[in-house]
Amino acid sequence: MTEPTVNEDQNPLTKPKFIISAVVVAIIVALGIILALVPRGGETASPEPSTINTSTSSGQPTAASASSVCGLPSGDQAKPAAAPADTKWELVGKIAAPTSPTQFGPGKTETNGLRSCFAHSPTGALYAGANMIVLGSSGRPDLLAQHLVVEGPERDKMLSEPPTSAPTTAPFQIAGYKVVDYTGDRAVIEYGLTAANGSVGSVPVAMQWQGGDWKWVLPATGMAEARQLSDLNSFISWAGV
Repeated sequence: MTEPTVNEDQNPLTKPKFIISAVVVAIIVALGIILALVPRGGETASPEPSTINTSTSSGQPTAASASSVCGLPSGDQAKPAAAPADTKWELVGKIAAPTSPTQFGPGKTETNGLRSCFAHSPTGALYAGANMIVLGSSGRPDLLAQHLVVEGPERDKMLSEPPTSAPTTAPFQIAGYKVVDYTGDRAVIEYGLTAANGSVGSVPVAMQWQGGDWKWVLPATGMAEARQLSDLNSFISWAGV
C-alpha cells in the first residue's frame, strides 16, 4: 500500500508539545482521548492503560450470543502472539485499517462509513479495536456511539456532540499492539501509534462482547488515557503503511 503524502509543514505534530487526539478530531470531542506526541526521546511518565473488570477468567466465549451478528466464526481463542499473517489493510480517509471480512472483520462495511461485525475471538477484538480507532477519523463519532460503544452516560454524551470534520492530514497510523487482557467476553488491547514526524504513542481500547459484536467500553470519566512513548519496542509490529 502506498503511504499517503503528508505535507510536514502542515502536520500539527511537528509543532513542539502540540496536543492532538489519539483518535483525531472527532474523538477529541467525543471521547476526550488526548495524546501529547513529542519528538522521540521525550517520553514522560503516564498512567498504565485503563482496564475493565475481568473477573470472569474463562478465555472462551459464553454460549449466549457467541456468534457474530453477521455470522463470522469465533475461531481460534488464543491471543495473537504474532501479527496476523494474512492481514489486509485499506485506507479510511488517510489512516490504514485492518480488514478480514470473512474471518475477523469488519464483516459489514456500510456506505455511511460504519465498519462493524467482528469475530468473537482475541484476534476479532484486535481488528475491532483498530477499526474503532480508525472510524473516529471519519468525523462521524455518532456512528461509533450508535453502533460500537457500550450503552451508558459516556455514550449518551458522545451522541449529543455534533459531527466534526476529519483533518486534512494523516496525524497517525497504527503500528503495533499488545493484548493486555482477554476473558472471552471482554478484551483490553493497547495500540501503538506513529505520527508523520516519527513521534510515537499508544492508546488502550477496552471492549465487551455485546449484541453479537465487540463494543467499546468507555471509562466512567469518559477519558481513555493515552501514553506518549520513546519507542514501540514492546509492541507486536502490525501496520498497513
